[in-house]
Amino acid sequence: MYHGRSMVGKRLLQMLALLIAVPCLAQTGKIDPGARKEIDAGNQAWVNGMKQGAAALAAATYADDALDCATSGECARGRGAIEERMKDRLARLGRAVSASVTSLGSAQEGDFVYEWGRAEATFGNGQKLAGRYLTVWQNQAGGGWKIFRNLALPDDGRP
Repeated sequence: MYHGRSMVGKRLLQMLALLIAVPCLAQTGKIDPGARKEIDAGNQAWVNGMKQGAAALAAATYADDALDCATSGECARGRGAIEERMKDRLARLGRAVSASVTSLGSAQEGDFVYEWGRAEATFGNGQKLAGRYLTVWQNQAGGGWKIFRNLALPDDGRP
């Protein structure tokens, strides 16, 4: 039984609950075309940020109060902290020589779009980041779609 001792553990349990709920949400209908366009642009911004070594470009797709969790369970809260984590990663790995985001599915429920897929980046030193993701995009009060919650899932070799 979970006793709530770890804030990170609690957040991961919340994200896993979302992951379980996604197949149910997938039956709610299509994604608004404007949302799809902005989400695709946000995914491309991550690709461009990795290739340019520009953490700010990739982090700009996150809401101010976003939560981004790595496969290790470590989470960064807020766009600034997420950008710093990306800067550290790019400082260690350099610019990506290739990067991609492949959306495998999505569902919209009101002001939220739940998207799942696969992202990867290969760096000049031969290192590779690859894995599945579950992202919750939120329609912002001032307009536009930003990442509200992002959970990187371990790579299991599936496409």
